Amino acid sequence: MTKISEDYKFYAGFLRFVAAKTDKSDVTVTAMMAELSQAAAQLDESSRFNLLASRAQVASRGFAGVAQFLQHRILPEAQAHGDVKALAQLEWAIAASLQIGRAIILHLDDIEPDKQATAFIEIKMPALDRTPGHQENNENPTLH
Repeated sequence: MTKISEDYKFYAGFLRFVAAKTDKSDVTVTAMMAELSQAAAQLDESSRFNLLASRAQVASRGFAGVAQFLQHRILPEAQAHGDVKALAQLEWAIAASLQIGRAIILHLDDIEPDKQATAFIEIKMPALDRTPGHQENNENPTLH
């Protein structure tokens, strides 16, 4: 796979898009979308983002929601249009969102419960030159 972008701004755009299109009438959903927006702001400038450990559960669910939203609502339309670059970015974003959600929870497991209110979790983004969770030949799933 060739590099799909030079930076993570395209992914930050996906996060903002999902946050804007999601109904925020529920307090928990509003919190999830706020976490996505904060991650997007950091990804405009970096290949990593930080979140407060106490927000890990909400953030993890938010990233899983991004994957679901993109897969069910955006991917079919992109497939119909056949834009190869857009499809590659969408497939990457779906896989990365699932991986990020899992990574957040795994990092949370490393933080002592009494430190969760003040500790931060740093998430390093997956590489842009391969689909997260797949080896180069796309046949054998991996954890990174």
